[in-house]
Amino acid sequence: MLTLAGNGKTNYRIVISAHASPSVFHAAEELKRFLGEITGANFPVAFDTEKPSEEEIVVGPNAHLDALNAAGAGIDVAGLGTEGVWLKTVGKTLVLAGSEVRGALYAVYELLDYYLGCRWFTAEDSYIPKRANLTLPEIDRRYIPPLEFRDPYMLRYNDGAFYSRNRCNAESGQLGPAEGGKVTYARFVHSLDEIVSPKEYFASHPEYFALRYDENGNGVRQGGYAQPCLTNPEVLEIAKKNVRRILASRPDADIISVSQNDNQLFCQCEKCRAVDEEEGSHAGTLLRFVNAIAEDIEGDYPHTAVDTLAYQYTRRPPKITKPRKNVIVRLCSIECCFGHPLESCSLSGTEGGQGSFTADLEGWSAISNRLHIWDYTANFAHAIQPFPDFEVLKPNIQYFIRHGVTGIFEEGENSVPEHGELNPLRQYVLAKLLWNPELDFDRLVDEFLAGYFSMAAPAVRQWYDLLQSGVAEDVHVHIYDSPHQPYLSDEFLDASEPIFDEAERMADNEKILARVKKLRLSIRYVRLAHTPADAPGRAEEAERFIEDVRASGIGSYREGTVLADVEPRIREGKI
Repeated sequence: MLTLAGNGKTNYRIVISAHASPSVFHAAEELKRFLGEITGANFPVAFDTEKPSEEEIVVGPNAHLDALNAAGAGIDVAGLGTEGVWLKTVGKTLVLAGSEVRGALYAVYELLDYYLGCRWFTAEDSYIPKRANLTLPEIDRRYIPPLEFRDPYMLRYNDGAFYSRNRCNAESGQLGPAEGGKVTYARFVHSLDEIVSPKEYFASHPEYFALRYDENGNGVRQGGYAQPCLTNPEVLEIAKKNVRRILASRPDADIISVSQNDNQLFCQCEKCRAVDEEEGSHAGTLLRFVNAIAEDIEGDYPHTAVDTLAYQYTRRPPKITKPRKNVIVRLCSIECCFGHPLESCSLSGTEGGQGSFTADLEGWSAISNRLHIWDYTANFAHAIQPFPDFEVLKPNIQYFIRHGVTGIFEEGENSVPEHGELNPLRQYVLAKLLWNPELDFDRLVDEFLAGYFSMAAPAVRQWYDLLQSGVAEDVHVHIYDSPHQPYLSDEFLDASEPIFDEAERMADNEKILARVKKLRLSIRYVRLAHTPADAPGRAEEAERFIEDVRASGIGSYREGTVLADVEPRIREGKI
């Protein structure tokens, strides 16, 4: 057993390389800061140019770790990759090993989180335990995260400290060199509009863009935001040129997306249709196009992968073509039910639902080198109303990983600058599970609620359980559900009211009370939707609700709108 501190004092020092990377320097600073907060002791930081001693915390690759390995410690940093961690006690020395990119930093957070109980719930809310006497048992924990890309995305909720402390590494996070950087995209998704721009080419070359047939069987080339004709060889050459142009300005990018625009206006010309029929999927035409670009760039950009979507009409894997080794396929679950785990939901169908999605996932897994997921964790049509998806988060992440998925983007709520409902809880538990999908889910929920809602947490937990109980076997949850779903019944609303009354009574300060009231907006919204426009008192409640939403800082009621776009419908009873 190691005694790191006793009665506010320590004999330990933190040792890093004299030539450490920014993230290793930051790791030492974070370790010093939080060990100090926990124990009250000052843990000095030293370089590996000093003589080794027994009572050290060795962080990252350095000469002291080399000496321990020479004596038989057996800690292989190279085998950990970029993000793996190895925490090991060697005599009285504690080693926090990992790469100079993010591994050493993550090893520090693994100690603080997994062993010492530190929690970072949001950018503003954390829990750091206090222990005047801090001891550790013998440790030998080697862990490599199963996912190479981890993003619990909510628009503008991307604080770099929150992301790095919870070991998320995505493009959306504000992660600089000190936080170990991130997985970078030269372009993210829906990129074909830029790569083959109709603004530049449609007037002179309409044949570059999708041919679509109207109800009379007339073929019309689509200008504007349609899809390119992917079997046109000139389109491919334009795309290669523009992908190279983009990468010339972002040569260090990990990924560039070459992916369909966000509509279903795919080309129906004879050549595209022939490929689609041969492949049994529109994905065949897209993947042949993407593979050609990936082959074109791999010699000059060997560290850059080409990402594309398996989304809506391209979701089904092709029969013949397989992704090249430098291609990432990102499969999207937009059609699915989010109230039941993917493996057990009763919904199925050719173009949507769990049955076909799981078949598509397994099909892509069989042919892909790198398979990512675009998942959804919010109601994009009614952002404020309750969204009971919590019980699928852990089982779905585990299911993805079992089927070879190596990256997950969890698209959350987009109502800025503030988010309603339980979205901060959702982002936190996702961040934790993307790093370690084996964590105890209920414990994560309870820890967050205690840290975020304080004395009101038991009542909020009671409401959380009530919400989830409304998802029966035949009650499904989708990302554009109206307020008139079975899980949002009047009985649910009536049962919610006394729980929120109790939560408001238990709130121990104005900040906690404001959080409870903001959460309560979710059921007030549904109640307004259920109440006829001419019902007595409804007009006054609608005005109070609109005023309270604005005061809460929530930015919109649905994706792509501002508050003023929807407020007339709330007043008129048309939500």
